[in-house]
Amino acid sequence: MRYLGVPITASRLSKQEYRALIEKILGKIRLWATKSISFISGAYLLNSIIFGMYNYWATIFILPQEVIDQMNQMYRNYLWGEMADYQRSPFISWSITCTPRKHRGIGLKNLVS
Repeated sequence: MRYLGVPITASRLSKQEYRALIEKILGKIRLWATKSISFISGAYLLNSIIFGMYNYWATIFILPQEVIDQMNQMYRNYLWGEMADYQRSPFISWSITCTPRKHRGIGLKNLVS
């Protein structure tokens, strides 16, 4: 059963039930990958839309670390390769990418910390 887009259950959710969140994020990233979006626009989309979806689910449930790591991996791959499942060496480390702008970073939110 679902209410407001999240599954409702009396017990703890399994990793398989978090698949709806992963698929929703993957669908958004694949849609953006078909359009020519600048690096800054892609970073803004990640920060606003995708982090908002993550934040909504995280306020309701405790997300497993495996799901958070998978979401971080999708963010990195989209930012550096414009595809969610593309493996490419990043130009700078993820910790520098997630550094606030006032400290010379890009300002993305790191889901792990």
